[in-house]
Amino acid sequence: GIVLELLKEAMVSKLGDTKGFLINGYPQELKDAEEFESKIGEPKLVLCLDCSAETMTSRLLMRNQSSQNSDNTETIEERIESYFQASNPLIAY
Repeated sequence: GIVLELLKEAMVSKLGDTKGFLINGYPQELKDAEEFESKIGEPKLVLCLDCSAETMTSRLLMRNQSSQNSDNTETIEERIESYFQASNPLIAY
């Protein structure tokens, strides 16, 4: 709801100044994609970068070393599993 309304407002305010929009990380769930299409329109292009769970885990563990983040391997694996559960239906859509 709120994210979509803010996104729509920002897009409408720039309609005359751009050839298109790059929206990174949204939608994250199928219901958000469906709502985006019904309220804003169907996207002309969708990019999905495929990355293995092992690569994601490795990169997040490296990021932890340079930040205050204290996620361990188990926590990261749970987050990645949640990501795939939410993303797979969206990617199929």
